[in-house]
Amino acid sequence: MNPMRIFLTKLATHPLALLVLFVVVFFGAPYLRGATLQILSFALVSILFTQSINVLTGMAGQISLGHAAFFGIGAYGSAIIAKTFGLNLFLTIPIAAVVSSLIAYLLSYPAGRVKEVYLAMMTLGFGQIFLEVAREWTDLTGGVMGLSGVPSAGLGTLIILGHKFSTIDYFRVLLLITACSMIFIRNFSQSRLGRSLFVMHYSELAAGSVGIARRQTKQLAYALSGLLAGISGGFYAHLVGYLGPESFAISRSIEVLVVAIVGGLWSSAGQVISAIFFTFLPEQLQLFAEYQFIAYGLILTFTLILFKQGIGGLLFLPPRFIRQTWLTSAQQQSQAVATNNKTSEPLFLKIQAAPADIKVQAITMRFGGLVALNSVSLDIQAGHITALVGPNGSGKSTLVNIIAGVFPPTAGQVFLQGKDVTAQADVEMAKKGVVRTFQDPRLVPHFTVRENILLGAHAKMHYTWLEAGLSMPRVHQQEAQALEQCNEILQLLDIEAVADQAVESLPYGYRRMTELGRALLARPNIILLDEPAAGLSDVEMTRLAEILVKLKHLGITVLLIEHHMDFLTGLVDEVVVLDSGSIIFKGDMLGMRQDPAVIAAYLGDDEVQHA
Repeated sequence: MNPMRIFLTKLATHPLALLVLFVVVFFGAPYLRGATLQILSFALVSILFTQSINVLTGMAGQISLGHAAFFGIGAYGSAIIAKTFGLNLFLTIPIAAVVSSLIAYLLSYPAGRVKEVYLAMMTLGFGQIFLEVAREWTDLTGGVMGLSGVPSAGLGTLIILGHKFSTIDYFRVLLLITACSMIFIRNFSQSRLGRSLFVMHYSELAAGSVGIARRQTKQLAYALSGLLAGISGGFYAHLVGYLGPESFAISRSIEVLVVAIVGGLWSSAGQVISAIFFTFLPEQLQLFAEYQFIAYGLILTFTLILFKQGIGGLLFLPPRFIRQTWLTSAQQQSQAVATNNKTSEPLFLKIQAAPADIKVQAITMRFGGLVALNSVSLDIQAGHITALVGPNGSGKSTLVNIIAGVFPPTAGQVFLQGKDVTAQADVEMAKKGVVRTFQDPRLVPHFTVRENILLGAHAKMHYTWLEAGLSMPRVHQQEAQALEQCNEILQLLDIEAVADQAVESLPYGYRRMTELGRALLARPNIILLDEPAAGLSDVEMTRLAEILVKLKHLGITVLLIEHHMDFLTGLVDEVVVLDSGSIIFKGDMLGMRQDPAVIAAYLGDDEVQHA
């Protein structure tokens, strides 16, 4: 590992170093030239704005090409309120930022229905609508002539509580707000809510499988991003003293995306450097103003080719999404508990409710003219291991998806503990204790094993986004408890040695175990496994079988799709064979191997002879 990156990371994250830097800049402001102070103020506005795009695009994966609209709402909102009612910026900026946040929240509804290029086009359209409103609503915004006379520190017209705010005063307030905002976002990113944005970025199915609500998570990302953009826009308005519509055109949206990407998505330190660089760069390119965005494009291309993680990835270690103090506390507690625990089984899993059973009755699933399941009825007994086998395309994954609540059946019913749960969403099923894994592990690649597993505890923690950002005591308590449980899972799965390595750097078997660990931390009563042994070595399959037996002894009901007959032999209590959407066999492994229908449809003579 690069020693320089380690040193720079420690320097950029050490509280004392950051405090010293803040104090030096705060009290050194009077010694800066007026032009330099003005540019640094613009840099701070850019940092704030970049953090807003980092939440929405970097964390939640929601591409926004119209983000300048939220910036503009904050700017126009604060300026208009200040001019109309004579309020100071400590009131006007929060009001305008809340309005920006509410509009972003409303935008999340249509945005949640589209993805990728359609999402980009939708946000671009929103940005253009805002731009046209700013141009045409002359009475409110000044139209194409702009809005002048905005109280500004630079113009000497900003009065707060009878005190004329100088550019130094304004810079100090802006510096304090920027620092507080960055601390808030760091705390938020290291919470269950910040981590939930990342899993939504990479797999919405994986998010739903552990009880992370998709719609609410996206709404939170949009609202928080809109709030930060509104704050930055408000400070911009009182910095320049004049607002014109062209300041909030698509070029502004593209510029903030470039700053965020070049700085390195997820890396706050990298984005600070990038924001300062791109603020000072135009001053150096005044003779080439017409070619400014060509320069931006070349810089972005150069960054993506040579170091995809941006400046942050080049200079610093990847950011982590678990607070180190909580992790240390949890490890100490786990060691103390392990000393008193005579078995290797997780103590928190022993506190399970009574084993749960699932019953599907006359389930039919049609995709257009294709019948994937044809009146399938099945009882999955509580506390048993049941295997679901059959040829590819027989309907196994479809049946698991229906049980897990991924999509509703065309006909039929699903009962959990005797209660009808047909067509309940996967998020609700996960909260009821029905948790699943996938045929291909759906993990957050740059998360460590521990961070990925911790996602399973999301629905068991209940603090709010505001508590997360302010790092309130309830956050500490719940995160530390979840980490203790995570440590027990790591021990159970025998993957403690790789707990703090990024999963994208690990072999396939570890990824399988990581996804299983995430499902276990969701504290399931019923766990649905889609080909858990696929891609595993013989040693890894033996270990997996031992773990599944332990889960059975803990009272957890297991339903697994699998093709490895040797793996299932001696492990499962019952095997169910599907073919062409219908059940052709239910019973034990020996009976299945001897059943003529199963031999003809699935096993074949070679498999039977091998048996």
